[in-house]
Parts: sequence; structure tokens; C-alpha cells
Amino acid sequence: MITFISAVVYLVFVPRFGYFNDDWYLMYAAGAKGTSVFWDIFAIDRPLRALVMIPAYTLFGPNPLYYNLSAFLFRLLSGFSFLWILRMLWPEKKQLTLWMSLLFLLYPGFLSQPNAIDYLCHQTGLAAGMLSIGLTIWAVQANSWTRKIFLYGVSILLGWFCLGQIEWYIGLEFFRFACILLLAFRLNETLWAKSVAFVRYSLPAFLIPGVFLTWRLFFFESERGATDVDLQLGDVRGEPIKFAFNFLSALVNDFLDVLVNAWWLPLRRLSEGFAAAQWLSGFAIALLVVISLWIFSRVVPKYGDVESGPRLGWRREVVLIGLGAIIFGLFPVILVGRSVDFKNYSRYTLIASVGAALLWPLALSYISNMRLRNFLFGMLIVSASLTHYSNGFIKARETEATRNFWWQVSWRIPQITPSATLITRYAVAAEEDYFTWGPANLLYYPESNHEKYVQPALPAFVLNEDTVASVFAREPQDYSNRRSIRTYPNSRNILVLSQPTPFSCMQVMDMRQVELSSKEDPRVVDIAPFSEADQISLNEDFHIPPAIPFGFEPPAEWCYYFEKASYARQMGDWDEVRRLGEEAISRGFFAKDQIEWMPFLQAYAYAGNVARLNEIASYMTSDLPSFQQACQTLTAMPLNPTPQATFLQKKSTSLLRFYASE
Repeated sequence: MITFISAVVYLVFVPRFGYFNDDWYLMYAAGAKGTSVFWDIFAIDRPLRALVMIPAYTLFGPNPLYYNLSAFLFRLLSGFSFLWILRMLWPEKKQLTLWMSLLFLLYPGFLSQPNAIDYLCHQTGLAAGMLSIGLTIWAVQANSWTRKIFLYGVSILLGWFCLGQIEWYIGLEFFRFACILLLAFRLNETLWAKSVAFVRYSLPAFLIPGVFLTWRLFFFESERGATDVDLQLGDVRGEPIKFAFNFLSALVNDFLDVLVNAWWLPLRRLSEGFAAAQWLSGFAIALLVVISLWIFSRVVPKYGDVESGPRLGWRREVVLIGLGAIIFGLFPVILVGRSVDFKNYSRYTLIASVGAALLWPLALSYISNMRLRNFLFGMLIVSASLTHYSNGFIKARETEATRNFWWQVSWRIPQITPSATLITRYAVAAEEDYFTWGPANLLYYPESNHEKYVQPALPAFVLNEDTVASVFAREPQDYSNRRSIRTYPNSRNILVLSQPTPFSCMQVMDMRQVELSSKEDPRVVDIAPFSEADQISLNEDFHIPPAIPFGFEPPAEWCYYFEKASYARQMGDWDEVRRLGEEAISRGFFAKDQIEWMPFLQAYAYAGNVARLNEIASYMTSDLPSFQQACQTLTAMPLNPTPQATFLQKKSTSLLRFYASE
């Protein structure tokens, strides 16, 4: 049941996922220089991540589907390991531990599951950590010293592997030692004997955090500020009282996020703008999950109830472990200045989710009415299912938007000169420069520009205020070394590619004839006059984007004709522009962003086709800024002195004056 429900929740959109965020530079670097590049990439902060990525890329290559399936399997393994741990601690609580495991596996606060390439290390680390804790408990309960030594040994290795993937997973060690303490204090002995037993059981397990912290604090030097312990703890030494206040405030807020807000806040944020029809599949999935739970409770009656007698010992155990798991799961995160954020930093809920998974079923166990109890648990599962559905839907749509954008780039641009620095604006916000240079180089220059290290031929800037200022100041070439990947962006040689809205086509900004959508980003408007379309090599063969990661070619609709017409216009082939315009119109395709009529408008003006010009003008009058640009372009065109040309120029001038007066 756990496998079926988690597969229904997590795998529905997996075939539609592509690359996200850091996936771009990871896959580009591996494709350019081979798997050994992962040692260089992760050497600055988490070198053991290479132990995951090297075999993963060897097996899966650049295909995101296999990384997503693997991430799901490791997530499932962590859920089974969690169930195993709980069954060893509370073997008589069949349904309760099942509910806890389901909530841990489907926890809605962790939203990075679709980002499977970069987060494969998170998933393998979590699975290793949970399995390590299970082996530790098994070792404590084992009667044979040989078995104890073996189980402790494997547990220690898995624990080191877990912490080597993500250092803040050390918060999971509370769960390990809390389980050991629980077993020790269940002994029918004196308090002293129980304490001695705890130390004896824990001593081998102390090697896991002890050795790791010794290596991390005294031997390893992190080159990344976010993982540099000395740098991050500077506030503790400088302003301890202020730090303590801020720490407690952040802990309270994050505690509430993990335990309460995770069940509604991400769903509310993700569902904004969803149409009713888009929810049909989501509710169908949630209904299927609930029906599965109901059938399971009927088929296996012994799992169908939770003991609710007067004995409270097990409840006290769950409360203490659950609260501690949240607090200590968040402790190392907050200690270095990070905080839970369901938009960008949902990963910081992952370890603390152990506590939330323990506490919610415990709270429900106090409800004596079984139907009400089951209903409330079902609502938690429905919330988690809908959250992951909406998250997957958005990520699939993001992949589609990214692929469509770069396919349009491939239709418009045969080749880009290596001297160009790209700046993009489209449906997926480029938060880092490799969100742009990653796909651009996979499309045009998949090989490294340097034989010894990874150097993309096409660098990029992030579209932000700093970039705008740099372009205005005409600053010289910059240098960036991110995880051994070297780029040399230059604000004096930029090429701006923009898709103003999800319904617009990709537009190349050209300083010689700046055309701007009325919906264009103001930052693009500022730097468009500096964009050098001459950075496009027009006489090269067009590149076909590889199916991985760009998917299959979209159907030839309006944007295909617009991109090809824009290319033909830059080539000066007005006959081809008109041919493309006639074919697009005959097939019923029209621009949704009126500025996209410009290549065709100019072509028909050169041909003196007054009928088509009047038709296109009637479309463009619905968008005043675009129509004004059209009038300005027509009046400035060097048309031949024919009656049609004179008519066009007079009409465009009069229309321009009319709209200016309006």
C-alpha cells in the first residue's frame, strides 16, 4: 500500500520533468568533461556527493527520467526504513506506525522531489540515514556479539555516507540517540543501570557524528560560504545575545512551519491561478489514495484501529521524540543562518518532518471516534497528495516552457558567436547565470571551451538590477569560477533573448531596430538598445536541440513562423518573410503578442501589399504601444516612391499622430 500510494502521488508527472536549477550546470559539466568532473564540483563543500553522482551519471547519462525514478525509490526506501524503525520501537501499534510512515513519505513541506538530479544526493543520504538508524536499533536488540559488530559497522558506514551528502542531516542523529535512549530506559533496571545501558548502546553510534564533526570542523576547509562553519558562526561570537534571540525566533517560526503550515501553506501558494479543469486529475489522485487506504483497512482488519487505552507511556515517548526531532532537525539549519521557506528552501523541512510525522498520528490517537479519526487522517493525506500534484504540475509546466523557449531559439538562431554574453527573460525566472548558459551551451556548444577544465563557450548574466547597471556602465569582461566551472561574461557584448509572457514568442533584441512588447520586463526595456543581434552567425547550419533535455520538437504553430520570419528579416530575405506570413495566416495562426507582426508588416510594406497591411494594422490597434512602434517603423522605412508606399507612409504618420493625441 505504501508503494502504491507514494507512486500515485509522486510519479504522475515524472515523464514530463526536465532539468531544474543546478541540474543545468551538473549535466553540462558531466557531458563536457565526463564523470570525474563531479569530484571538482563538490570538492569545495560536500565531496562525498561525487560518490552518488558518478555512478548515477554512468548509469543514467543525462536522462532526467531515470534520476526521478531513482529519487523516488530512495524516498520510498527511507519511508520503509522509517516504518521498520517504528515497528521495532512500538511493534503493537500497527496502524499508528503505518500512518506515521505514510505522513513521513508524503510530507507536503518538502517540494524538491521533482528536482531529482541535484537532489538525488539528498534522497540517497536520507535513505542511508534512516537505514543506518534501523540497523543501530537492530544491533542494540541483537543477542550475538558477532551480529552486533556487523550491524553497528554497517550502520556507522551508512551514517557517515548520510552526513557526507548533506552536513545538516546531522539533525537526524537526535532521532537515533532518542531511539537508543527509549530502548535503554525500557529495561527493568535502576536509573543508573539504564543510564549505563544507554552509554553502552550509544558508544559505537557516537562514532558517526563524532568522526564526521571532527573531520568537518578541524580538517576540512569549505570554500563555500553557506557551508563554512566558521563563517556562518561568526554572529555567535560577535553578538551572542542578539544571535540567541534571532535563533529562538526563527526556531519558533520554523517549528510552526514544519508542524502546521506545511499542510496548507504550500498548497495555497502552488494552487494560485489553477483552473478548475486542472484540478480534476489532482482530486482523482487524492480520491484514489483515500479509497486505497479504506480498502486496506477493510482487507487487513488488524491494522484497522489504534489502541486508545489508558496507558500513556508510549504516547509520552512519541511526544518527546517527535518534538525533539523537529527542534534538532531545524537546529543545524538555523544555526548557520538558514530558515524554512516553502518557495525556495523547502528542503530544510526534510529532517524535521520526522517529528511532524510522529506527532500528527499521535494527536489523532486521542480521538475515540474511529470514523472521525480516519477522516482527519484522510484530510492530511489529501492535503499532501494535492500539494505534490500541484507542485508536479507546475514543474512539468516549467519544463514545457523551458523547452519551448529553447526550441524557439533554435528556430531563430543558427549559431551564436562565442564572444556573446547571453541575457534571457522567459517564463522560468533565471535566478543564476547557468539557468541560461546551461541550456544555451547544450544546444550550441556542448563541448568545453577549454581542454583542461569546464569552460562554457557562451557565458551569461542574470537579468537583475546589477546587470542593468553593468550594461549601462559598459563594464569590462568579468570572471566567475563556480564549482570549478569558469565563465567570462562581458557586459559590452550582450545578446538579449526575451519572451515577455508565456503566450509570447522568443524575441531577439536588436539595437539597430528595437522592438518591445507592451508586456516587456522593464529591465529588458533598459538593456535592449545594447543587445547586439550581430552576435548571431546567420550563415551557419541550424542546430537541432537534443531530445534530452529539450524534448521533441513542438508543432509548427505561430511562433515557428515568427522565428523563421525574424531570421529571414535579419537575412534581408523579404520574399521569404512574406511567404511565411501567408502560410501562417492561411493555417489560421495569429500573434497573441502584437509586436510579433512587425517582420510581416515590414515585408508587406516593401511589397506594397496594402490589403495585408490594413489587416495587420487592425490587429495591432488593440495594443497601442505595439501599433506606435509599427507606425514609427513604417514611416522610417526607405520605401520606393510608389503610390502604395506614399499611401502607407501617409497613413502610418496620420495614425501615429492620432494615437499620440489620444
